[in-house]
Amino acid sequence: MIEQMPGYGPPTPVLIYQWEREFSTLLELYRRLEPERVLEIGTYHGGTLFHWLRNSQWGTTVVSLDSYTVGVDNRHLYDEWVPDGVELHAYAGNSHHAGTVDLIAQHRPFDWVFIDAGHYYQEVLRDWELYGPMCGAGGVVVFHDILPPTKQHPEIQVAPLWEEIKREYATLEIIADRSAEWGGIGVVLK
Repeated sequence: MIEQMPGYGPPTPVLIYQWEREFSTLLELYRRLEPERVLEIGTYHGGTLFHWLRNSQWGTTVVSLDSYTVGVDNRHLYDEWVPDGVELHAYAGNSHHAGTVDLIAQHRPFDWVFIDAGHYYQEVLRDWELYGPMCGAGGVVVFHDILPPTKQHPEIQVAPLWEEIKREYATLEIIADRSAEWGGIGVVLK
């Protein structure tokens, strides 16, 4: 496991940009629900993917999608993270392109959808519109970075969409520090 920034975690062999207190709570929910079909939109270094894989039950299919355009590509590590009996499909592409959506749709319905790719309002709205419906009844759609934008991170614009979603769906919020510059996890219960 690598050295993380203080407060980041849980431990992974690559960087993870999650507050440990928040993500550990989410991981408890993941373990309790035991999803059989998992989708992650926005894998970045792979820290969250590592935990989805390592905490999956026998027979689980995990699908990862990232553009890999920010200079981080740890796909060469993924195979060693996959436990016996778990299947991984790692795709590279833009989450909004029709061909990419079609690739992902082959694996639906999902029980667990984690959206943590683009953070501008229009980007995250589009991911919600495209991949939220791929989550079956009884599943969950999870958003990272639901805290309001700050001066330090004006590009994190998930909060307005999260407020819209909360008016229509049953939700759960996992927020360790409401005054943090970024973070917060929102769970949509379908």
